[in-house]
Amino acid sequence: MTPITMERFNAASESLGWAYRSLAQQVIHGFFAKHKDFYIEAALKDAAARGMPEEDYYKVLRDGSEDDLARYVAGRPGFGPAPLDPVEPVPTGPEFRQKYNTISLSSYNYCLLKVCRIVDTGPLTQVVSRIVRYHFEDSGYWEKNYLPQIAADKACRFRV
Repeated sequence: MTPITMERFNAASESLGWAYRSLAQQVIHGFFAKHKDFYIEAALKDAAARGMPEEDYYKVLRDGSEDDLARYVAGRPGFGPAPLDPVEPVPTGPEFRQKYNTISLSSYNYCLLKVCRIVDTGPLTQVVSRIVRYHFEDSGYWEKNYLPQIAADKACRFRV
């Protein structure tokens, strides 16, 4: 996490009672709730470009690995601008790491996360890091959802 993301992630965890693992899960679920349509279309394009029926493609993502996907028949499809495109990569040094237990996702969101990784082409840890960064730095969630609750609690008021 970037220093800003880490500060906000920790503040949300401490002030609002979110365990790190639960907060990370919620962030990923929220990302796919907002961008589900893009990743559904990307999955369908990718499956078609591999000559795979949707159901087979989904099962491979859910039950196997990307290595089990069929090779592209006529090249990788164009996915268009992706939600994570404007999010800068997160530095990978030890000072940028935030530890939390293994996160679990629904099978559906797990498949969407794998599609997101295919679209992005980066390592899965970087994709997750960028989703978390998006949530706390780029999406407006911090200002809209978290900061008002933290400010109200600090002021011991219901509204600030």
